[in-house]
This record gives sequence, C-alpha cells and structure tokens, in this order.
Amino acid sequence: MQIARTGSREISITGNIKTTDDYLAIRRMAQDLVEEGVTAITFLIDASLSMPSSVIGYFVKLVKRDKIALRMVIEDPRLLELLEELGLKDAFGAVGKTA
Repeated sequence: MQIARTGSREISITGNIKTTDDYLAIRRMAQDLVEEGVTAITFLIDASLSMPSSVIGYFVKLVKRDKIALRMVIEDPRLLELLEELGLKDAFGAVGKTA
C-alpha cells in the first residue's frame, strides 16, 4: 500500500490495505490532519478490495468520537459493497469512483 497526503484535507491510498503497518500509516496521516484542526477528510482509495477491521474501527472512531466528516472515493466496487454490507457506506461518505 502507498499513502500520500494529496490536499489540505485529502489522503490518497493506492494498493491493498492489509497490514498493521498500513493501518498505522493511515492512522498517523489522518491524525496529523485532525491535530491541524480539520473537520472533514477525504480518502481516495484505489486498487484496494478490502479493509482490515483495525482501519474500519479507526474510521468509526474518527466519525463517532472525533466528529470528523469522512468522504471516501473508492475505485473497487467490492470494497464499496463491503462497506454497504457493514452498514458503514453512509457513515463513511463512501462513493464509487467515476471514470
């Protein structure tokens, strides 16, 4: 997985999100934005078909406890479907990536 901050409140993730290091990188980058005072974060997620429970849990914390509005633009429809099945699509502001 590769991760980069691509805007003042935007994070781009490319590749499968699967390891503890991936989770830590996502958490670290998102937490930096929270500490800067942002109230909304957009995640651009390309080429990942799943998301580990640790990352899902962190995103739930951002939304519920930290009151951060999330928006996720997701390339792989399987990941979007997973979030929908878990009832998190709306909470995470998840939408499919359009060409």
